[in-house]
Amino acid sequence: MSALALVSLELIAGSFALMWLTMLVWRVVDRGYYRSTTWVLFPITLALAFTFPSQLRPLGWAFGALQAAYLAAVYSQRPLLEWVAGAAATVLGAWLVFAGGRLSCPGGCAEGAVQALAGALFLGGVTNGMVLGHWYLNQARLPIEPLRGATRIMLAGIAVSLVAGFAGRGTLARGVVPGGFVAMSAASYWWAWLALTVGTAVLGFAVRETVRSRSTQSATGLLYIAMLTAMVGQFIVTRLVAT
Repeated sequence: MSALALVSLELIAGSFALMWLTMLVWRVVDRGYYRSTTWVLFPITLALAFTFPSQLRPLGWAFGALQAAYLAAVYSQRPLLEWVAGAAATVLGAWLVFAGGRLSCPGGCAEGAVQALAGALFLGGVTNGMVLGHWYLNQARLPIEPLRGATRIMLAGIAVSLVAGFAGRGTLARGVVPGGFVAMSAASYWWAWLALTVGTAVLGFAVRETVRSRSTQSATGLLYIAMLTAMVGQFIVTRLVAT
């Protein structure tokens, strides 16, 4: 599975799962948040599935269809249907990330699956925080607790990504990555991944401080930057798995 398709899947699956978790834990967030977010996610998922390996393509379309079913449940305002559809989409999304991660390296490998699952939590945490931060412009007097919780999840995702990257360094930093004008050693790319992930962590702690001061838009602005460093860093580690 290509690195770009896998990173995109990780971002979508992680974002949907954490959005659904937000609905379960923080009922104060208006349903409009879930409607607007899912309207963006499920069409992208359906289109992205065309880039998956043939054995995963039907599951990709099923993932998009389950997200659409969740959207219909949110419109109907039926909590049980929301829970069932959201749970089904979350589980299938996690399985797709796992399977895609295994297929990202020649012959299939467990390390690819581990890095992909860690990446889904990493990217999903940053994206979920950024999107939720925007929602504070739409829902007046929304308590700070949902964004504070999203920030904690994001920091946990960064920690998991760092642990996975260090644990797999022996294989990730081996060999040479072809491409560009000059073939680069995998070790050089690993250090670039580390710098980007640590930079994301620094931004994450800055986000935590802005959330503590209830400056939601400052937090959202920092999360925009964190999304960039997180996505590039995860793309690098995904490319290293395939080397």
